[in-house]
Amino acid sequence: MMVSLMAVNGSYIEWRVRGVALAQVRAYGECVLREIMPIFANLNDKAESVATAEYERLGSEPVGDSWDGDMGSLAEAAHDKGLAYYETMTGLRQAVLNLFAVGLFHLVEQELADLCRDASFDVEPPRDTQMAVVADWYRDHFGLDLSRLRTWSTIDELRLVANASKHAEGTAARQLRERRPELFHNPVLRERFPGAPPSPWPIFRPLAGEDLYVTPQVLQQYVEAAVTFASEVAAHFEQRRDEYYPR
Repeated sequence: MMVSLMAVNGSYIEWRVRGVALAQVRAYGECVLREIMPIFANLNDKAESVATAEYERLGSEPVGDSWDGDMGSLAEAAHDKGLAYYETMTGLRQAVLNLFAVGLFHLVEQELADLCRDASFDVEPPRDTQMAVVADWYRDHFGLDLSRLRTWSTIDELRLVANASKHAEGTAARQLRERRPELFHNPVLRERFPGAPPSPWPIFRPLAGEDLYVTPQVLQQYVEAAVTFASEVAAHFEQRRDEYYPR
């Protein structure tokens, strides 16, 4: 077989996958799950602290002649402020989870696309970073059918989550609803009413923390799948370390 002077062997591509793509995906997951999401821990306790602080603030203010001495009204106002804090932070937490799922998928997509670009390659890289386009390039020039990797199904599901989060109701949301209906079930309502079915209604505001519910556990599953997926890509080239690419 004649080898292009611009080709590289599988060992080199494996090094790129493990040293860049896999490292980036792993770092992303660790940062989100270990550093960012803990900000939203113990929201009940934080809401109670907000309510307590508000009650103390209201109780320390000078009173006018018209005040009737009813501390209950102050307690009610403080409770409302604590509740507003809890509802706001819960919605923001959900929005962040949905958004980081979007980011995870596109990070995987972009890292895969970046592997098609190298100063040593004499084959034009894909002009689009969309997964379907990149997957075709991998099949044609890396001899790797991404859809045959063990974690492909989960990565494809993550694609649906990303598209449903960005575009709300549409084809991706409908396909995702068939595959993972529990993602359309508000975790708070699911805890209070375990037997209630997921919402059948169209989704409109997933990036506002409504309608679509990626949980920390689900995001962890996606992170683990993305890391494994990158490892599978690396293993493909490790097993073919002496072969030359792109084809």
